[in-house]
Amino acid sequence: MYYCDFKYSKDNIFILSSEIFTKNNIQKSLIEVKLFSSYGKPIDNANIRVVALYGINEYIINVDALGYYPVQINDVQFCPGYVNKLNVNLIPTQSKDQTIKHDQMIKNPSYKNIQIFQTESELPQDEIRELTMSLGMVTPKGSPSYLYAEKFAEEVNNLSNGKIKIDINTDAKLGADRQMLKNILNDGNIDLIVQTVAPQVEFMPKLSIFDMPMVYIDTNDLRKAINNTEFYEKISNIYTSGGYKLLGFSDPLFKQLTTNKEIQNIDDFNGIKIRTIQNKNHEEFWKLLGARLVPLPVSEIYTSLRHGFIDSADNPYENIIALKLYEQQKYLINTNHLPHLVNLITSDKYYNSLSAAEKAIIDEAAVNATAYAREKADERFEEEKKILIDNGMTILDLPYETKQAIRLKAIPIYERIRGLVDDDELIKLYFGNKCI
Repeated sequence: MYYCDFKYSKDNIFILSSEIFTKNNIQKSLIEVKLFSSYGKPIDNANIRVVALYGINEYIINVDALGYYPVQINDVQFCPGYVNKLNVNLIPTQSKDQTIKHDQMIKNPSYKNIQIFQTESELPQDEIRELTMSLGMVTPKGSPSYLYAEKFAEEVNNLSNGKIKIDINTDAKLGADRQMLKNILNDGNIDLIVQTVAPQVEFMPKLSIFDMPMVYIDTNDLRKAINNTEFYEKISNIYTSGGYKLLGFSDPLFKQLTTNKEIQNIDDFNGIKIRTIQNKNHEEFWKLLGARLVPLPVSEIYTSLRHGFIDSADNPYENIIALKLYEQQKYLINTNHLPHLVNLITSDKYYNSLSAAEKAIIDEAAVNATAYAREKADERFEEEKKILIDNGMTILDLPYETKQAIRLKAIPIYERIRGLVDDDELIKLYFGNKCI
């Protein structure tokens, strides 16, 4: 464990420099901390401790100022060439009712992974408060995640008669997928997340069931499996056990592959540099096909393709359009290799901090948004194909023989995931009558 302490004052800004050695030179990463009260008043002094657990590049910053609730900032990373600036907002301990309500926390994307310790209060179950809930996602406007979130926010606002507002933050402004999943459990600057299931597997290994490649290649068959009441209930329980609350799955789509070369045979995958999400099951799948993996945030896919750092990426149709990958890729290969499931979650703790009336609004809004997202998925599919073709992409299907060859290559993944899931009933419900 590495750490350093610093006595902060408003006249002496705290700078932490971490030297990162490269082959040819030395680059530095900086973190600058400016402290303000929730009323915008600069803090005269505070004790700051920066800790790197086990020497890994995930720093924890603790801020403790007399007369204010302590703050913990999690998962701060230092990257070459970047400066992280965090405006830390401290809430006074002396408030009129000694209760710091959730809606009093200032939500700002620049407050990265801030955890404010607060007391809880009993709420009248019919109360609907004036609340602003922050919702985070890594994808941009126009993506399926955004459309889902936008409809959810609209429904919440309407059902609460304008009392509850959803602040949607796109493009990883509240952190990357993994950071948001950790932060939402720690009472940080995020209340809701819309994201794919893939990054959640690290936190809830049983969700690896969705990482079994090519179990389904038809959308209608996949829908039947996901919509099965018994299956959905078991999946929902997995989220609850992990400390989360599953509010809904939007329509299941499939991941496809975009490339600059035709891929029709199993050998065509050999050696391609592919961006995929940071998920061990996904990574192992592509390795078995002979591909070279380059894990990247969604925001870096386009630039990496343009500069030749990667050759291809796997995404559903809507993300390919939202990210404008057609500007850098010639082919879209209909691989349907993995389901792309977008869901809406919160933390179980935060959900249970709401009144019964507030929960009812969130639940109904999630149901309505889910139905809307699924309906729009069907309407947009043919339109999306036309957009991609009109922008110069060639869309190719994989031959049946190639799909079978992929399944054979993926056998070690099936066995690995069976062990992670360790629930024969769940696997049987997901597979239905399929035998792999």
